Amino acid sequence: MSTQTIILALLLLAIVAGFILFSRFRKNGETHDDHHHDGEDGTCCGRHTVCTHGYDNSDLYFDDEELDKFREKPKEEYSDEDIDEFRNVLYTMNKEEVDQWLKCLGKRRIEVPEQIMDEILLILQ
Repeated sequence: MSTQTIILALLLLAIVAGFILFSRFRKNGETHDDHHHDGEDGTCCGRHTVCTHGYDNSDLYFDDEELDKFREKPKEEYSDEDIDEFRNVLYTMNKEEVDQWLKCLGKRRIEVPEQIMDEILLILQ
């Protein structure tokens, strides 16, 4: 067998192995936008860092009633003062509570300002 044949066979084997691994990864590691919920009850699948869909947090309470005025207001319409209100609430809670706070805001149909999402992600890490 010539050296070129061996190299060609190894290259072909590597391509097939790569294709198989890629197929498995794609099947098992769907993006966070796919299948947000596991069942009809609206529970989150947990495949992403922050989810604002389908939470049952009726037993959660956060001292942030001042944010209720933002219910169903598009986050694009928030003023700088509005964003500072969210930021003030964020920095008054324990970092362990932030994920639950986000879930509670989602249940209350309050959108989180994009301007503080980086801060929230840093706290969650």
